[in-house]
Amino acid sequence: MPVDHPLKPVIGPWKLFPALSALAVGLMLAGCSSEQAEQPAQVAPTQPMAVETPPPEYPEELACAGIEGEVGVLLTIGVDGIPKDVKVEDTSGHPQLDASAVEAVKGWKFQAGTSRGKPAESPLRVPVKFTAPDMDSERCRDVSGSLLQ
Repeated sequence: MPVDHPLKPVIGPWKLFPALSALAVGLMLAGCSSEQAEQPAQVAPTQPMAVETPPPEYPEELACAGIEGEVGVLLTIGVDGIPKDVKVEDTSGHPQLDASAVEAVKGWKFQAGTSRGKPAESPLRVPVKFTAPDMDSERCRDVSGSLLQ
C-alpha cells in the first residue's frame, strides 16, 4: 500500500480555482490582441448606380419608317462614374441605331460602384431600346417627303 510522503504538499481543488481563473482570463485576453483591432472592418461591395441617362437620339428616318430595335451595349464604369470602353455587344441590326445607342451611353453619368469601401471600375451591360413614335406626326410626313425626292 502506498504511503504519502510527509513533505509532499497536498493541494485541494479549492486552492486551484484562483490559478485556473487567472489562466482562463489570460487566454481570453490573448484573443483580443491589438492586431485584430487594427484590421479594417469588411465592407460589402456596391454596384454602380445610374445618375443621368438621357435617351439616345432616334434617327428620324428610322423612327418614321417604324423601324425599332434593341442594342446591347457593353461598357466599363470608371471610378469617376464616367463610361469608358463603350461598344455594341448585341446589334439591333441597324447600324444607325447601334451608333446612336453608343453615343448616348458615352454621355451617361453613374455613381461608381465600390470594392472594399473605395470606388472601383465596374463592367456593365445595358439594353438600349428604340421604340418608334406615332407614325401620324407632322414631322414624319416631312421626313417621308424629303426621302422620296
